[in-house]
Amino acid sequence: MQTIVPASNPNPDLKWEEKKEFNVGIDFMSWNSRINGSIDFYNRRIDGLIYDYSVPTPPNLYNVTTANGGTMENRGVEVLVNVVPVQMRDFEWTTSASFSINSNKLKSLSGSVFKTEYDFFDTGTAEYSGQVTSSHRVQVGESIGNFYGFKVVDVDDEGRWIYEDRNGELVNYKDFTHAPEDKHVIGNGLPKWYAGWNNTLRYRRWDLNVTMRGAFGFQVINGARLNYENTKNSRFENRLKTVFDPVFGKVPLSKEVEPEFNSYYIEDGDYWKIDNITLGYTFGKIGKYIQSLRLYGSVLNAFTFTHYKGIDPEVSTDGLTPGYDTRDRYPQVRSFTFGVNVSF
Repeated sequence: MQTIVPASNPNPDLKWEEKKEFNVGIDFMSWNSRINGSIDFYNRRIDGLIYDYSVPTPPNLYNVTTANGGTMENRGVEVLVNVVPVQMRDFEWTTSASFSINSNKLKSLSGSVFKTEYDFFDTGTAEYSGQVTSSHRVQVGESIGNFYGFKVVDVDDEGRWIYEDRNGELVNYKDFTHAPEDKHVIGNGLPKWYAGWNNTLRYRRWDLNVTMRGAFGFQVINGARLNYENTKNSRFENRLKTVFDPVFGKVPLSKEVEPEFNSYYIEDGDYWKIDNITLGYTFGKIGKYIQSLRLYGSVLNAFTFTHYKGIDPEVSTDGLTPGYDTRDRYPQVRSFTFGVNVSF
C-alpha cells in the first residue's frame, strides 16, 4: 500500500528573492567618434535570500525549513573604452579595453521570522588523502568566497609547520591543537577585478585580431598539490616531484607532518590570457562568381601568463565555494584552426 507523506515543512510565505538595484552610467564620445565608451556604477541589494533554517521538532515535521531571510549587497564599476588610434588608407588599428571591479558583502542571514543561531556557516569540502574537511566560510559582514582553514607561516628546522593561532601568536607543530577556533580566513576565490584588451589591425588586405583578458586579486586552492604534495601519500609513485622542494625556502616537509588543508596549498590565481589570435588575408574578386575570398588561421587559448602552479588558474567562480581547482579538471588546450570565407 502506497502512502503520500510531506517531504518538507510547509512554508506558504516562501517567495522569490528580491533584487533592488541602483545604476549610474556615463556614455562618452570624442575625436570624431574615434574615442567612445561608457562608465557604469551599480549598487545591488538582494533581500530575502533563500536559506534552510533550523527549527524545533515538534511542532515541525522536520528540523529544517526553507524560508526567506538574509540580505546580500554587491557594488561595482564597469568601464569600456573603444579607440581607433590609427586610421589611414592602407592601415587601421582599432582597440577596445574593458575593466570591471566588484565587491560583495553578506549583510545578514536572519530574516524577520526565521533566525540563525550563528552569523556564519561553513560550506564546501577539501579532500586530501581520503579525508574531507570544510573549505569555505560564509559569514555576515564578510565577502562570499572566503577560504577558511589553518594558517601556516613557516616551518621549523625539521620541516614541521609553524602555525598562527587565533590570537596571532606563532605555535609549533607539536603544540598546535588544531582547534576550530584557530582557523583563519586564508584567501578568497572571487577575483576583485577583471580586465580585457582586444586589438584589430588591418594593413591593406591583411587583418590581425588579438583577444586578451585577465582576472586579478583572488586565490586558488590547488587540489593537486593538496593531495599529491604531502609526505604521507599512500602511493609513493603518485607524489608530485615538488614534495621534495624546500617549504618556505628552507627544508622539505617533514614525514612527521600529517596531511591537512592549510594556507600553504592556496596560491595567487592572477592570470592574463591571450585567448585568440587570428590572421587573415582577403582576396578581391575572383572570376565571375566569387566576389571575395578570405583565408585565415586562428589560434585558440594561445598563451596564459600566471604564477599559479596548477593546470589552469581560471576555475569556477559560481556559488558559495569558488576558487577550488579540483583534480578532475581538464586544461584548456591550445588549438589551431584554418578556414576560408567566400562571398558569391
